[in-house]
Amino acid sequence: MTPSLRRLRVGALSVALLAPFATAQDLLDDAAWKKALATYQEWVQRPSLEKRTKGRETFARTLDPRAFELLVKSYSKPEDPVEANRYLIASIVMRAFRSHADQTALAAWRKKHGKAEDAWLWYETLRGNAHRQFDEMRALAVGKGDPFLRAVALEALAEDASKGNEPEKFPELCLEILDTPSKKEHERALLTESVARTLLVMKRQVRGAAWKPVAEALIRQLDEPEVPLRTKVVISRHLTEIFGVSNLGIESHWWLTELNRDGASTKPAAGKTSTVPFFSIRATGYRFVYVIDASDSMCKRVSDREKKDIGGPTTGATPKPKEGEDGAFVPKESDLDWGRIITRFDVGREFVRLSLKNLQPEHHFAVVLFGDESKTLAATPKLIPATPQNIRLAIAELDAIELGPPTGERPDGVLLGRTNLHAGFSRAFEITKAGETKRSEYVDAKALMDGCDSIFLLSDGAPSWDDYATVDARDPDDQAGDPESGVKHQNVDRLLFQGPYARPPYDFLAQDVERMNLFRKAEIHCVGIGEANHDLLKRLARIGNGKALNIQGETKGR
Repeated sequence: MTPSLRRLRVGALSVALLAPFATAQDLLDDAAWKKALATYQEWVQRPSLEKRTKGRETFARTLDPRAFELLVKSYSKPEDPVEANRYLIASIVMRAFRSHADQTALAAWRKKHGKAEDAWLWYETLRGNAHRQFDEMRALAVGKGDPFLRAVALEALAEDASKGNEPEKFPELCLEILDTPSKKEHERALLTESVARTLLVMKRQVRGAAWKPVAEALIRQLDEPEVPLRTKVVISRHLTEIFGVSNLGIESHWWLTELNRDGASTKPAAGKTSTVPFFSIRATGYRFVYVIDASDSMCKRVSDREKKDIGGPTTGATPKPKEGEDGAFVPKESDLDWGRIITRFDVGREFVRLSLKNLQPEHHFAVVLFGDESKTLAATPKLIPATPQNIRLAIAELDAIELGPPTGERPDGVLLGRTNLHAGFSRAFEITKAGETKRSEYVDAKALMDGCDSIFLLSDGAPSWDDYATVDARDPDDQAGDPESGVKHQNVDRLLFQGPYARPPYDFLAQDVERMNLFRKAEIHCVGIGEANHDLLKRLARIGNGKALNIQGETKGR
């Protein structure tokens, strides 16, 4: 799908192709303020979430303190969709006012909204300034308040430290957290994993006098039977990146050896852990969700170049990396049924099949498909055990999916419609062993403990859709068209507008994935095929401390 697209048509109804936002304005005089206020009040009454979001962005970029006050007030009583609007408002306000807002006003905003569901507001308003109010952050982190808000204090301090703003007593706080663990499983998981994230940020100092005791205390958490398995997985993943070695597993002695190793004179430790492959990526974890693009563009035939990238038979020989090189998994040609691989969706289907066959009995998994909407396979309505029968049922359901016939704007055939990447991620984070969580997924204790810890994403296009499409009036700059194929349509007075998660450069999409993964700490690996927006996939992989793989298809002009 072409990244610059802006709109679409459904039957007789045209759809809006989303455009990038305008540049910031200067501070307003009184007349300009009245105009900006009137425009804001008009736009926040629009049916489309995209138009309301643009109205809020424009208003915030005035940098007028009165705009700040009104936007903060709107967080208290947002219109539908309530949760999405609150997350958007927090991000919009802080994107504009982070270096301008009064800290007392931000503190008052947080104080008024102190539920777990407000954790994203707390994170947005604290990061960037948390290091300057360290004593308050320490009191919050070690206090008796909501555990998600306690973890926010550590996450905000870690984010500041990643920008070079490390509080002097930060190591002491991390040690205090580890030395006084909560008896509640999810609280211990939240705070210990936030310390692990902090240590990752400070990895260049991990063998120094200040941070080495923190590293040792964190590593010894692997020996504690009360520490949840998911937390041990997060710790081992972070230690892998900190030391730049293969994952040594969840036994502390391997990591203590690595911590005390003189890198110039001794070899790395040799502990091992089991992994699950997807394409040339290996992931560690126990609960895997495969998020697979089933939009209509996945009906395109696989090019010869793409076959080379995935190690398939082509007319010319190409060298392949060896098994185990950089921890990679490289399937042999015989591992895949190349007679079945014709379209891009076939590629995803075959690699999911191969990955599922590598799951172990202790693993759980689910498969999510996304197009106009997202859905799980009927065989995996929740995270299910990786039994041979469950794996066979999931593979059989994937095999049964057939392409629909071509249409005028879908010459390769049809599957599930447009590219709703946001819905794919949302569904992945909502799934648990018991089904889908009903509460805000990122602050649901059961979802934290029983939700996915690894996500594999495969997509071939830039996002063109989300769950917030709404009919609204067309403005002069709006152009009707098909966001999946790029075909423009004749403009009409009313269009079907996508929500803000489908607007390039996809900042709101990336921010919302960051929100979903703030506490979950799921490893996110992204595979792009064909015209996929690889910059976006790399950004999403960074959020999940994962890898991004680009299977480059043939493009015009090459």
